[in-house]
Amino acid sequence: MRQPRISSPRRQLGIAAVALLIASLGTATQAAPPLASPANASVRAAYATVNNDPRFIQTYVNNIENLETVDANCPGDWQDLIYYMKTYETSPDLFLVQQVSPQDLNTLVNFMTNNLHGIYQGLIAVPNPEQMNSPCGAEKAYQSNAIIYRVGRFDVVSTATWQSDAQTSTGSCANNHQDRTINLRARMFDKIANKYITAASIHWPTGNSDGPPCAVENAREAATNMAATGGDLRIWGGDANLGHQTSGDWRTWYSRTNGDLGGTHGYRDVAYDDCKERHSTKSGILSCLSGTHWTVGGDRRIDFLFAKKGNGGMPFVGAEHTVTFDEGDQADLTVTGTDRQDRSYSDHRAVRARIHY
Repeated sequence: MRQPRISSPRRQLGIAAVALLIASLGTATQAAPPLASPANASVRAAYATVNNDPRFIQTYVNNIENLETVDANCPGDWQDLIYYMKTYETSPDLFLVQQVSPQDLNTLVNFMTNNLHGIYQGLIAVPNPEQMNSPCGAEKAYQSNAIIYRVGRFDVVSTATWQSDAQTSTGSCANNHQDRTINLRARMFDKIANKYITAASIHWPTGNSDGPPCAVENAREAATNMAATGGDLRIWGGDANLGHQTSGDWRTWYSRTNGDLGGTHGYRDVAYDDCKERHSTKSGILSCLSGTHWTVGGDRRIDFLFAKKGNGGMPFVGAEHTVTFDEGDQADLTVTGTDRQDRSYSDHRAVRARIHY
């Protein structure tokens, strides 16, 4: 019988500067004590291959929550998600992550390089984030946002950062003061497709930091920053700390972002696209988004993956999926033979899609 999962407290926040780090390659891993094993531990998956298809970019996004480990104050089993990537058809080309320290990023990049097909490097928004007072303690004391990319696919051309807004005491929107709300974008050259893209990892303030009232402004700033470096494809995603709907209708920030809803920013939401293909009514789509594609709490979707063509159109996206915690557990069992099934890879579920030019 499956043991209940132990979830960690919601995240708290910090301050800072802006910059970039290319994560070095190494061998750091973290082990978890086994709880369960498969009936036949010798069974192994036909592991993912490198994606050399010039038509699409294999993309993931996840607030990975400072790589939660099984025995931490806020426990988890972060390797499950990487093992899921290992057992999926193609390795990631692009992985947008939130809430990582520079040390977390090194650990994650090394683990991906050692366990997946391909060599990975990472860019981080704040290389020295200020320590924050997290209820989880030291394990979540330093948080930033990052972009991980496969070096066989991309060369980095340039990077830039911008700060998410929060509501002030006068009701206006101004730059937030937390390091983990500094967003990172990168212009990259796709060596397989011979095209340029812009990718960005975002994290907006939480409600108790007056973030949601400024979601419309944060969405506008995201669109503006993506347009600044252009490219044949623009991909951004991360933790908005706010859902797509309220009282059965679309929130303003979301309706303006989602091009399929006529939004002026003109981006395709990969989860919405999946639900639109499954359902013909608004109520059906809303139910699908909260039921199939929730990312926190069992019914809330606050993590998003958006894409837009450089010519202003919306790209075809395929194999859209929100990676369940059970799928992460099963991947760990398949690859290693053991898994802590009472632990999830994060407080947030990851989103996966193949984003076409």
